[in-house]
Amino acid sequence: MTELIHAVTGDIIDYRPVSPVEVEYIIRVLGDRLEAAVPVLDELQRARYDAEEEYSRQLETAKLSSKREGYNDRRAEALLTCLPQLRVVNEAKAKLHHAERLQDALKAKLMGYQNINKVNGAAYSAGGVGR
Repeated sequence: MTELIHAVTGDIIDYRPVSPVEVEYIIRVLGDRLEAAVPVLDELQRARYDAEEEYSRQLETAKLSSKREGYNDRRAEALLTCLPQLRVVNEAKAKLHHAERLQDALKAKLMGYQNINKVNGAAYSAGGVGR
């Protein structure tokens, strides 16, 4: 079972191929979806790096501006101060990892359909169809 997006409505459709032509169609659709995911993953990666950079900047600034005597005390105070920014970093990482897992699932599905397509081609040529 493959979920495809309806071209007009944008609804997700459960699609079950019944012919080699339809398997090839699914391969093209999955390939297009993987290609379209690249800019999204790049954007999520950039958001993650930006969040990490901002967190590091705020953490170091908080350590430098702390009035505590010992380094460990300054560091602990800075970590507490920067917890909201750390939450932003973790959310950015979670979004990126989720998108990467979705991309991996699409790749696995694509490979499965490519294998089905290969088997269909071998079956047709072994049976003499198309000669």
